[in-house]
Amino acid sequence: MSVFLDQASAMARRICRDAIWSGGCCNWIGPFIESFNMWDVRQKSFGPDLYSGTGGVALFLAAAAKLEPERIVRKTAEGAARHAHQHVDDFPPPLRIGVYSGTIGVAWALIRVGELLGDSVWQDRGIALLDGLGPDPTDAGLDIMSGYAGAIPVLIQLARRYGRPAWIELASHWGDQLERAASKSAEGWSWKTIDIPAAAAGRNLTGFSHGTAGIGWAFSELAEATSETRFRAAAAEAFRYERTFYSPENENWPDFRDYLRPPGSPPEPMFGTAWCHGAPGIALSRLRSWRLTGDPQARAEAEAAVRTTKRSVEAPESVRAGFSLCHGCAGNADVLLEAESTLGATDLRTAAEKAGYMGIEQFESQRLPWPCGLQGAGETSNLMLGTAGIGYFYLRLANPSMPTVLMIGGREAAAATAAS
Repeated sequence: MSVFLDQASAMARRICRDAIWSGGCCNWIGPFIESFNMWDVRQKSFGPDLYSGTGGVALFLAAAAKLEPERIVRKTAEGAARHAHQHVDDFPPPLRIGVYSGTIGVAWALIRVGELLGDSVWQDRGIALLDGLGPDPTDAGLDIMSGYAGAIPVLIQLARRYGRPAWIELASHWGDQLERAASKSAEGWSWKTIDIPAAAAGRNLTGFSHGTAGIGWAFSELAEATSETRFRAAAAEAFRYERTFYSPENENWPDFRDYLRPPGSPPEPMFGTAWCHGAPGIALSRLRSWRLTGDPQARAEAEAAVRTTKRSVEAPESVRAGFSLCHGCAGNADVLLEAESTLGATDLRTAAEKAGYMGIEQFESQRLPWPCGLQGAGETSNLMLGTAGIGYFYLRLANPSMPTVLMIGGREAAAATAAS
């Protein structure tokens, strides 16, 4: 719809206006959290990553330029992509495998920029980065954000698209690494993914970005790509771990990050409603699992998670509480768009579109700052926490074939390139 495309274009132009140029590269300054203290916010220039850096901004601007060509938007997309490419060596070795926080994410973003802008130079640069990956990154992570689980689906998707069977072999090798790292118990398989203060009863995390839902999804993609039964079994064990703790009355899975609990509060389970932690991200993993396997239990869990996500999006306070992709209304509404395309439930698109209209009414029309992912820190231009991601959500409302950035590698190759 034109109103959504107009909103995305307006955000793209503002991001271009705020760019800081040096030679052929551009960058932005914005708020970042320096520790687990959510109030420890510092202003600094962006890194090259997809999550909160120039790689993600380049992706959004290229997508905006594809749907509504403007010279300044294309130029700034290229400037951001150039910065990300030139600074990719800034990542320490453990993050080079990362999708949202490392080298693989930058490579994927450059490839997408090339597809969207019709410029193979960017694709060649992204492919070269992937060809240069070693089989065993030093101290690599495990999760979707920065580890093997995020890298595996990306390599599988791009291997099919660009005829690189060696990348599927590498993804399989990394699947073996994930399997060896699993904590195997009577409850299922789980993984210690991040160094955080003690979780509830020492539990490993549920959820998509850092938890077992994302890792289970990676195993599902690997099982489909390789026909290896051990990967299918690993996916089932990951989902079984989460199923152990499922709350039917909440239609959600608990968030075991105890350090978020206010001091002195009762030790009751906490339940998140975001892409990163809670039902929305878990919905993505189960939707894709059902699509790959036809497992009725995966579909039932997907439908429960989608119902919780829809309630969150429709809550009166949801738009003002935050609008980011990572843990805001735009991200949850984006999950509804994915669910609509998988389940064919048109009411989910209606709910997502309503959230889009409400955002325009409450912020754009009132000329107020959009509530981004760092509470109280004002607007930022990045993808997962800021206006680039909000703009990308509006592009998705305008053009359903634009693939989500919440589950990279989670569609068939033909669908993933439909918007390019």
